[in-house]
Amino acid sequence: MPFRNRNLAKRVKSKPCEWCGWQSASRFASHIIDEGPEKDWNALSLCPNCSSVFDEVIRPKLYLALKNFGVKELPQSWSKSNKITLVNQAE
Repeated sequence: MPFRNRNLAKRVKSKPCEWCGWQSASRFASHIIDEGPEKDWNALSLCPNCSSVFDEVIRPKLYLALKNFGVKELPQSWSKSNKITLVNQAE
């Protein structure tokens, strides 16, 4: 989900990738929780590779681990990869 707050997106993307530290590539301003507010605490600067891993692998695995641990009211956006869902719907 893209940021509506362009100033926040620019500020976040100006940082190195917060996962791998890469500074040379373009970076995305990514929401940690898609349904959450557009605040600094809910934003990550991620390079394209790390953004894909975060969206497609890490968030769904965090969701499953926290759900199995008994955490309630987890973000629905974490339950599965949006990208994988779109591919599966096209089939």
